[in-house]
Amino acid sequence: MDDKRNQLPVMSRFIIFSVLFLFFIFVTGSVAFVLSMRQIIRLNKGNELSQLLEIERVKLETSVNNEVVIALKMADSPLVKRYFSNPDDLELEKTAIEELVSYQNAFASGIIFWVNDIDKMFYYNDLEPYIMVPENPDNYWYNMTLFETEVYNFNINYNPDLNVTNLWINAPVFAPDGKSIGMLGTGIDITTYIEMINKNLAGRAEIFLFNAVGEITGAKDSVLVAEKQNIEDALNIGSVAILAMAKELAPHETLVLDTSLGRIALGTVPLLEWYSVAIMPDSIDDYKTGMTALFIVVLMVIVVIFIIFNFFISRLLKPLRRSMIDAEEANRAKSAFLANMSHELRTPLNVVIGLTDLILEENTIAKHVSENLHKIGNAGSTLLSIVNDILDFSKIESGNITLMPIEYHLSSLLNDVIALMNTRIAEKPVVFKLNINENLPSRLIGDELRVKQILNNLLSNAFKYTETGTIELTVNCVSANGSGGESKKDVWMEIIVSDTGIGISKENLKKLFTDYYQVQNRISHKIEGTGLGLSITKRLVQFMGGDISIESELGKGTIFHVRIRQEFVDDTSIGSDVVEQLSRFHYADDKRRAGKKLPVRADLSFARVLVVDDMQTNLDVAAGLLRKYKMQVDCVMSGQEAIDLIHLGGTQGEPVFNAIFMDHMMPGMDGIETTDLIRGLGTEYAEKIPIIALTANAIKGTADMFFAHGFQEFLPKPIDITQLDSVVRKWICR
Repeated sequence: MDDKRNQLPVMSRFIIFSVLFLFFIFVTGSVAFVLSMRQIIRLNKGNELSQLLEIERVKLETSVNNEVVIALKMADSPLVKRYFSNPDDLELEKTAIEELVSYQNAFASGIIFWVNDIDKMFYYNDLEPYIMVPENPDNYWYNMTLFETEVYNFNINYNPDLNVTNLWINAPVFAPDGKSIGMLGTGIDITTYIEMINKNLAGRAEIFLFNAVGEITGAKDSVLVAEKQNIEDALNIGSVAILAMAKELAPHETLVLDTSLGRIALGTVPLLEWYSVAIMPDSIDDYKTGMTALFIVVLMVIVVIFIIFNFFISRLLKPLRRSMIDAEEANRAKSAFLANMSHELRTPLNVVIGLTDLILEENTIAKHVSENLHKIGNAGSTLLSIVNDILDFSKIESGNITLMPIEYHLSSLLNDVIALMNTRIAEKPVVFKLNINENLPSRLIGDELRVKQILNNLLSNAFKYTETGTIELTVNCVSANGSGGESKKDVWMEIIVSDTGIGISKENLKKLFTDYYQVQNRISHKIEGTGLGLSITKRLVQFMGGDISIESELGKGTIFHVRIRQEFVDDTSIGSDVVEQLSRFHYADDKRRAGKKLPVRADLSFARVLVVDDMQTNLDVAAGLLRKYKMQVDCVMSGQEAIDLIHLGGTQGEPVFNAIFMDHMMPGMDGIETTDLIRGLGTEYAEKIPIIALTANAIKGTADMFFAHGFQEFLPKPIDITQLDSVVRKWICR
């Protein structure tokens, strides 16, 4: 009875929690949906308005140009010129008027007018002519056309009798001696043009035309045109300076803005020296889409499933579900920990290694400073390899780890390991001896980072458990041909690490390669570490087709024997001089030296690149490396800022950047989402601009993921200057 009384409150609390959780999902899902839909709607509205202005501009300018061509042809008619010079010749007048009237059918508007400068008789369509008075201020266009216009001009006025606004095309008529003898032209009904546009928009949007002084020249409300209302006063958008922003637009450019009236777009009409503005107000109807219906259906399905799960299935599968949840939470926690730790460590490592490389390229550094920087760089590279191993530990557990063989200098690898271990010697009274064969191959092919990790793990373990005495490293290579069907180029790299440390008992030897295991005794209580080093080492050795063994006696020391398969490049050996320098810890790292002797960088002062990263230190490293090429480097800290810059350049049709270096993991919009949006801008520039991924996520398969989303190249962090130079030469120097 007590158990039943105790179970009810627990289930009630569980149901209450489930309901609250469902409500939380509903609220957060709705908010996320509304915000995302709002962003999509605004983007779509902006694109729609920009396209609308561009289409209507083309239609208007095409219509005006057609009328201008006809008017100019009419003004250039020899018969018309003779008539304008001799208006009293009745026979000539009759013939000329017949020709002028014939042009009326050629004009789309059906409007034609003419007036000569002798009798000042003004003819308009089929209406009775009247004498035009140039001195009348309303007829300002007459003298302007005859005496100030070389080809043609425009003027606009409102006819209150017809309730229309006409755009007049005025063309002067010149006598053979070049003197203006009259004018003619046609008119375009702007009111009808605006009405047709707004009719097609069905109330969803409204379009206005205005001139360089802000006077409205075309609107659905003709009163605004008649009274020459200012566009900013008519729209009343507050502090938004529409006229100033419109004047800053390049020809055919559009600008999309969010205002209190909703989404608006500004455009230009270069032919008329006018501007256009289209307004699409926000409306609840914007959300009446298939996506909204789908979202509601999904929410309903979730509610139904949630109810069934809570009241029926949860009781039946409660024990199993509890076990599954525990296991999944543990796996997620471990995966999240490994991924986050790797990313968080690789980010500062990018700064350490990148800035070290930049400083090492300076020729004014003191020798001792340079040596210390070499050690920092080596330590950073080694730490990077450790981070990579931690990241891959879950793959090692499942047997899915992949080796990445490259050609490397064995002397450089040994130098890195020795330099790192050398920093530990000062901490303890320990002698570090090297027994390296001078006939070792100079270059090998294998996974350099994994080999270095094996050496670092074994030596670090020796230093960890050796308080006094000697630690010795022996490295040798022997041919593997004939020992198991290997290639003729296969060699066995034999590694022996011995120490005079605390040793290991026979009982502990059986557990030595267990995950998270550390030898426990009164000395090792002060030893720090995860207990993963030897476990990872054994599995890495096995992945390389090798084996590892151990000899140890408690209180006397330990000897590790390792054999891994590598490939040699040629018969060149490292030689006795290198062995001697390594033994003295004076060997100069070939890889660092190669980095310092990087071929003279190309002068790319013509180029401009964009670096996108959410961390300022990463921007500093990338920009510093790229500025070595004398190129202009712009930096932004979010994907949206990058899209704004690229979209602006694409709209203008003028390339802004020669390449983009894009970080992967950024808050809000990550690098892949940003690149997808850039590629989707619809311009040739946005589709073809080289985009290079910069990421601290260096696990296998990452590069393929980037290539599938429109990236051209993939550069892991920390940035290797040799790889960077190759990318720059391939995508920017071309």
